Amino acid sequence: MKLPHWLLAAFGCATIASHLHGAETLDHEGGRYHLYRVDKADWSRLQLAWLGENGQPLGDFNGLRQQLATQNKKLIFATNAGIFERGPKPCGLTICAGKELVPVSLREGEGNFYLKPNGIFYLDDQTGPGVMEAAEFVKSGLKPRLATQSGPLMLRNGVIHPAFTVNSPNKRLRNAVGVRAKDGQIIFAMSDPDDAVKGRVTFHQFTQFFIHLGCKDALYLDGDISNMLVDPKPDVKLTPNTFAAMFFVAE
Repeated sequence: MKLPHWLLAAFGCATIASHLHGAETLDHEGGRYHLYRVDKADWSRLQLAWLGENGQPLGDFNGLRQQLATQNKKLIFATNAGIFERGPKPCGLTICAGKELVPVSLREGEGNFYLKPNGIFYLDDQTGPGVMEAAEFVKSGLKPRLATQSGPLMLRNGVIHPAFTVNSPNKRLRNAVGVRAKDGQIIFAMSDPDDAVKGRVTFHQFTQFFIHLGCKDALYLDGDISNMLVDPKPDVKLTPNTFAAMFFVAE
């Protein structure tokens, strides 16, 4: 299997190992996307981190990898989570390892995070993952192991966000997370950062891709800063960036 450029940067000359079965690249209706899938058997491996052991933001994949190295752990997968503000601090709900670090935000504002309805992706290892509207989550009483709030809520119960239009001229690099309806598979997807045409997609186009994947619920994570890392070699140089919370899998 020939590796796409985004994976080559992380893999070097390596080939896809068995634990990387979740990584793939797919084209759909003019867009090109990189995916990482987390099956039910691996839910417990998916983590969310924002702060390091010193209580300060990890900042980016470099900070995340350095902290994991102190625990003798190797980074297998990482991608940025929800939209953030100065700090960097997540704009809304952030739960890491069962601890709420930032509360739910229901306030009004400008920008994608506040394009209501916005939503929350969460994961409980017993009941499984889900995506729901932020106000709906507050009423649910759920206490998941991890959660991130972002916006807009692209897809809920199979219904596309009302602000999305088929002919929108707003094509950008985007990443998001969805839950496959039939089995709870978690799907992280990012449009191709190296393809200036297929890698720039509209919200509506991106949402249709998640529907194609079998998702009825999906949450937008972020835009132009987005990145996805799969099985980086220990000595590979990672481009500095700025993130708040980050999803990751380590071993």
